Amino acid sequence: MTQELTEELFRATFGDEMLDVTESIESTVDIWEYVGELYVEEVVSEYVVANELVEKVYRNNTSTFDHVLLPTENPNIYLVIIVDLVNENVLGHYWLDMGKEYGT
Repeated sequence: MTQELTEELFRATFGDEMLDVTESIESTVDIWEYVGELYVEEVVSEYVVANELVEKVYRNNTSTFDHVLLPTENPNIYLVIIVDLVNENVLGHYWLDMGKEYGT
């Protein structure tokens, strides 16, 4: 079962700082079963699932949540999988529009 997070819940997973851990990530949570469910729900493309594509991974400074950014057809929009590191599960997902949020 998947859960799209509200903006409020998504923001609650941030810390004072988000650290890019893309190159050094060692996660105990496998997101791909969850992402596979998103594919069945037609939320994510087959190409992303089949190739396990990840654009970036950010961890909050308290090491309680990871934000795994999956690419979409639009280079400014990402499907973010939020991993709860404390409970070792996927909390949910959120659509992040970088242009809207950060003007990029």
